[in-house]
Amino acid sequence: MTEEIPMQDPALVDPHEFARFLITGIVATIGNLGVVWLLRGSAPYPVALGCGIATGFVLSFALTRLFAFRPAEPDGTGETLARFLLVYAGGVAVNMVVAMVAGHGVLPHWLDLRSAEMIGAFLGAGSMTVTSYFGHRFFTYKTGKPG
Repeated sequence: MTEEIPMQDPALVDPHEFARFLITGIVATIGNLGVVWLLRGSAPYPVALGCGIATGFVLSFALTRLFAFRPAEPDGTGETLARFLLVYAGGVAVNMVVAMVAGHGVLPHWLDLRSAEMIGAFLGAGSMTVTSYFGHRFFTYKTGKPG
């Protein structure tokens, strides 16, 4: 009689995957800002921002799928894109709530408003990074689930 070895639960965070995810975010942010910088001279600011955001989103989706998470069994791109959009929207919501609460509700008690808003923006972006990582790891690409 052979004894079955129980499957271990995957780690909550895969350090290599998280590092790739951070690199992906940096590249997407550079792409976003690069497009804004390139278009700013010839397009209205809102148009440049929209194009930058779209560029960052496309880069983020492609790089998380191909580089950061590398799912073993990718499903259809449409399904993955839909899950990606849900996680992305959730991350943006978390970012906004944290940035607004910190930047307008908490930090102005100790700092001038401009400094409070900037620190709030960084805290919001950091919280989006964390929530997006877990959302993509366990929902979009499912690399954190036992398989």
